[in-house]
Amino acid sequence: MGDPQFDPFEPGFDAWPYDQYRRLREAGTVQWSELLCGWLLTGYDDVTRILRDKTVSSDLNKAKPSAVVDLLRSRGGDEPSEPTSLVLTDEPAHGRLRKALAAPFTARSIERLRRSIAARVDDHLDRLVALDRFELIDDFAYPLPVEVFCEMLGIPAEAGAQFRRWTAAVARSLDLVISEEDYDACMAELDEMEAYLTTLADQRRAEPTDDLLSALVHTDTGEGPLTPDELVAQLMTLYVAGHEPTTALIGNGMAALFQHPDQLARLQAAPSLVPAAVQEFLRYDGPNQFVRRIAIEPLAWGEHTIDAGDVIYVGVGAANHDPAQWGADADALRIDRPDAAQHVQFGGGIHHCLGHHLARAQAEVALTALLTRLPDLRPDGDVTWSGRMTLRSVAHVPLAFGP
Repeated sequence: MGDPQFDPFEPGFDAWPYDQYRRLREAGTVQWSELLCGWLLTGYDDVTRILRDKTVSSDLNKAKPSAVVDLLRSRGGDEPSEPTSLVLTDEPAHGRLRKALAAPFTARSIERLRRSIAARVDDHLDRLVALDRFELIDDFAYPLPVEVFCEMLGIPAEAGAQFRRWTAAVARSLDLVISEEDYDACMAELDEMEAYLTTLADQRRAEPTDDLLSALVHTDTGEGPLTPDELVAQLMTLYVAGHEPTTALIGNGMAALFQHPDQLARLQAAPSLVPAAVQEFLRYDGPNQFVRRIAIEPLAWGEHTIDAGDVIYVGVGAANHDPAQWGADADALRIDRPDAAQHVQFGGGIHHCLGHHLARAQAEVALTALLTRLPDLRPDGDVTWSGRMTLRSVAHVPLAFGP
């Protein structure tokens, strides 16, 4: 029959991809994917090695031709262009961009936001407790990070609804397999988002205000300000990274608790465990499932040789379930797992996620409030999933509370 192959269309993959990851990993933690025309890594040691490897690139321009690479390049236009987003650049450009963005996302800066985040959470729950049921994503887990990020960037709060549509399109466009029709629809949304952010940036350039957007417009990296293209690319990256993963962390975490009622009961009895539980949620079912890298020189990998120009798909989600790292209960949720923080959900090396402090802080505040203010919270229908394979998240989690 041969080794199993990566198949995101397999029934049940949407709700729980980790069974497929296990079968792939058991056949070999490094294997060639015919579907992706690249190498797929599913073991923890392999994933951590490649994330920290300075001899690989994030720039698709450095990949050799294949059916998938040619398709991705055709979608990008006739002429290859230098990447401008932080997540797609290599050194030294990456370091220059990261320096421009880093200050507002340090642990100390985010701690100063906790009181503001808590106030927003309480405002939402004050509204929701007047009901006896609500939908977790639409009514709570998505509006919260939208409001926090709009406040940080200085974007009008009323723009939140359209940003949800735009950021969902960006997240969908990242999928490893996507139809031309879906991709074109995503690109149309991205064009709208880019135009909106360009207009806002122009306004801040002319009339600075006290917000992150103005700071980025007027920052000097030591090599001059960000170019207009660089600025908009970072804003789009920040917005997606600031919304989608945080929403997914809260939503996926609550869905996991409902599947593990013993762990839910423990957390309700001891809310002080929430920070540890958030690390476990990131390991157990975090939003980031895959990262793409390009080999720029041959890599010896066990019995395999990864050639220069080969595309490598780094299976972050699979690595976070590797029993070689996490033990025989790797597929189980343990809110007090002592080494949960060693997950690779936030990547590694120079591309370690800039916003990881912010995502964890929002999830910790939100989940603590949900569990303490609504102690009898319970599911009120079926959980549904977004269908995305790269940025994985629940789509709807209907909830009930009260007697």
